[in-house]
Amino acid sequence: MGTSLDPVERHPVAAFFALAVALSWAVWIPLLSTVHGPVATFATIPGAFGPLAAAAIVTRLRGNAVRDWLASTLDWRRSPRWYAAALAVPVGVSVALGAGMIALAGGVGEGTLRPAAAAFALNMVFATLLGGGQEEFGWRGFALPRLQARYDALSASVLVGLVWALWHAPLFVLDVYALSPLLYAVSVVAFSVILTWLYNGSRGCVPAAVLMHGTINASVNVPLQVVGGQSVLPVPFTGLLALGFGLVALALVGRYGAETLSARDARTPTWTGADPARRRATEQSGVGES
Repeated sequence: MGTSLDPVERHPVAAFFALAVALSWAVWIPLLSTVHGPVATFATIPGAFGPLAAAAIVTRLRGNAVRDWLASTLDWRRSPRWYAAALAVPVGVSVALGAGMIALAGGVGEGTLRPAAAAFALNMVFATLLGGGQEEFGWRGFALPRLQARYDALSASVLVGLVWALWHAPLFVLDVYALSPLLYAVSVVAFSVILTWLYNGSRGCVPAAVLMHGTINASVNVPLQVVGGQSVLPVPFTGLLALGFGLVALALVGRYGAETLSARDARTPTWTGADPARRRATEQSGVGES
């Protein structure tokens, strides 16, 4: 007879997705309903730890060691080129977007360059540690490798990206984000593909993904600040964002293919032994683990 935890054992990614959404929304909805303006940005921080907490909880519920999972996700020892890529890709796309926005807006806004540069420096620290980077312990550190054990890298990326976009829903409903939800979702799915390329290419380096996520969040708003805001653009900012990162994602799919999105094999979980259900079956059969 199965235990009450059997659904979590059989469907760990679905359990993770449901718990990540539930934890974050349970914090965001009551909190962001009471605060507005710049304060709302800081009020999003507690809920942004939902994916990390969900990954740890599901890992523990399945009888696996959270310490092993954390040790695996915190392993930063990779070639420096992957950390360089984590910085260069978002910044490169943002520079290209900036050039396009300046052309569309007819020039740089008056007195915008210095404040935009200062904001980028501050946002790099904030976004990497508290404003997005920490999500990667869940999205890439837990969900992606498990999905890649069953699906090709592109399908896994899209699945993570769609849930990741949905996870942000309260931020749109409660007017924290003044963006097009549909175009934002497209850009998030594109980000997800790019992050899978980084994750697989770097042999599962979550710290590099944390850095890329933080750099994306810090850099994409710089071009908008430089031209003086959305009001000076003839097209939606999120449309340009989706186009820029969408083109990079399509280039990666074309270059490496959907199976791995990388010159290396797709990464699957390495932080645990056999799943509890498999362990029980092994013990009942009297055959030891190899």
